[in-house]
Amino acid sequence: MFAVQFLAGHHHYGEDRTADEKNLHRKALGAVGILLLERADLVKQFFSKLSLEGQDIDKIIVLVYTERRDDDPVESYPDKTARVKRVQEMKLSCAIRTEDMPLLADCANDAGFFHKKITAQEMNDLVHGTLTTPLVAANLMGIAYFFDRLSAMDLISHRWQTVLEHNGSILLQGKNKPQSRSNYSSALNRARSNSFFSYKNDIDILMTHIRKKYIP
Repeated sequence: MFAVQFLAGHHHYGEDRTADEKNLHRKALGAVGILLLERADLVKQFFSKLSLEGQDIDKIIVLVYTERRDDDPVESYPDKTARVKRVQEMKLSCAIRTEDMPLLADCANDAGFFHKKITAQEMNDLVHGTLTTPLVAANLMGIAYFFDRLSAMDLISHRWQTVLEHNGSILLQGKNKPQSRSNYSSALNRARSNSFFSYKNDIDILMTHIRKKYIP
């Protein structure tokens, strides 16, 4: 309960901060969330010390994403390759080429995914986790359906909901908070249960084109 309250109380970072500072804050908060909610072993290991040095913080950040928990079976991450895979799971690992980003951006704009029109570069940054200024969702059901279709074709990570939440790439309307995994999941369930939701046909047309181009 304390961890949840702590995280909720630190989502807001101040309106006077720059977009880069806010983005770094969200990413740091994501790491803290994993540390407090999923890595009690690291909390016990490092926070039992009288003080923390800079190198301790760097080590914690690495271990959050690369090492197994104490209660994980040893065989879960038996070698370096498996540990690297765990780090990669925090990325969308997009396989779509830069030349096709204008198509994805046009689809997002036509379907009103966000509160503003986005450029091909912003779409590229979104799917590669390098977006410096988060986007505000206006059509979350469309966004969820869009990413789910890409995931179904193995063109992005199947953990896209977790990755987007961790990166803080897409924000709630009217709030300085990232969309959560549960929000994406709920929006996707609504999209799947409503086969006639707005702009579904436009998204399907794009996905048919992408499938022909990328799937043998």
